[in-house]
Amino acid sequence: MVSLRGLTLTAARPRIIVPLFARDPAALCPLAKAASADPAAELVELRLDPLPADEFLNALALVRGIVDKPLVVTIRTRAEGGELALTPDAYAAHCRALLARGGVDVLDIEWRACGAFRAELRDAAHAAGAAALFSEHHFDATPATDAMADTLTGMADAGADIAKLAVMPRCAADAARLLEATARAADARPDTPLITMSMGPLGAVTRFCGGAFGSCATFGVTSGTSASAPGQPPADVLKAKLITAPL
Repeated sequence: MVSLRGLTLTAARPRIIVPLFARDPAALCPLAKAASADPAAELVELRLDPLPADEFLNALALVRGIVDKPLVVTIRTRAEGGELALTPDAYAAHCRALLARGGVDVLDIEWRACGAFRAELRDAAHAAGAAALFSEHHFDATPATDAMADTLTGMADAGADIAKLAVMPRCAADAARLLEATARAADARPDTPLITMSMGPLGAVTRFCGGAFGSCATFGVTSGTSASAPGQPPADVLKAKLITAPL
């Protein structure tokens, strides 16, 4: 079980994560205030990749000074659908610097992009008092069901505190397969919280019912914030309509 500032991650009570996504450092302040004030926003994700790399530490300090909710810190590389092209070495260096700065509750560690640095960054996160979230994103398709389940269980076996998978459906059946893979991984590794979603309009249902299949959190936007991935609904709508895991 993972607890972040007293907030437990469990599919029995899926949490709502609001991303902060801005290309101008000055824009982060009002976004952080909006997310902090919204009762539907239970965690906040700081997406750093839209910003200049030399602003990362200042951005973290600014947001941490406003937000007292659990903070997920993410550098989404271009290879994973983000804004910034980074070598694995540079990616790892930025992650280490953020952890050293302090204030990170969860570090997003890209499962594929960070390559040989997975274990090092996981251990660095733990040493800094942060949870290690391994993530993988497919913005062009939905992998085979077995492959998705294997990815999630592989993350758990590699020591992830949280395992995240996001995929893009080409048909409704793709969204259903993401849910099946989530359920299989949740059954196989019940002690590792999962965050999964199928993106875009075809996958929107997975953001509301993922908890029933083993996903412990979902992403939504609050007033004044922008979506960081296709299909993120308003956080208040999510709060009203989330379907939780069976008792």
